[in-house]
Amino acid sequence: MRLHTKLALLVLAATGMTGMASAQGDFAVTGGIGTMGGSVEGQFQVNEYFQLRAGANYLTFDVDIDVDDITYEGEPDFSGFGAFVDVHPFGNSFFLTGGAYAGGKEIDLVASSTVAVDIGGVTFTPAEYGRLEGDVAFDDVAPFLGLGFDTTFTGSGHWGFNIMAGAAVFGSGDVTLDAVGGTLSNDPILQAELAREIQDIENEIEDYELWPVVQLGLSYRF
Repeated sequence: MRLHTKLALLVLAATGMTGMASAQGDFAVTGGIGTMGGSVEGQFQVNEYFQLRAGANYLTFDVDIDVDDITYEGEPDFSGFGAFVDVHPFGNSFFLTGGAYAGGKEIDLVASSTVAVDIGGVTFTPAEYGRLEGDVAFDDVAPFLGLGFDTTFTGSGHWGFNIMAGAAVFGSGDVTLDAVGGTLSNDPILQAELAREIQDIENEIEDYELWPVVQLGLSYRF
């Protein structure tokens, strides 16, 4: 085989391998941690300016919610799925992002006491109201906007890192609340005061309506 023919074949082979590497380099998997909990996402690079992301997050924790003299033991569950479009306006690691977190976001509430407490505007003993149980349900879809820095597709190797900050709109929470196991649990007066207590809880959880999102991640590009 002539020398120039061999060289041509080598060039073609190298070109093919480069094209294959480029195609493989358009996909990545990212593991992250932040204010939306732990997350796993898949990434696809459309071109140097646009990327698509989708994945799942898991976040549960315990929090005390104080409403007047009642302390509710809250257990938020903000786990779900997300889909986003990342725009790299300068073709580098800086990006703007928008999308949404989907899935039921709620806070379970439980309150009990050994002393009399004010519910709404009336005082009830523990024997009368038993315990209070309820939940807060936020919108199933939370729009998200943010910005960040991501080296997944701008670095030369397989590994990259990213940092992102923004806010997700959870919306106003829909609160339900019941008195369980008390002698007056079904009493009309207590039921009326529970309706007032619900309004107080809704005022107390306003900070959850706009949820700050900060996330750090480590990615692997294929």
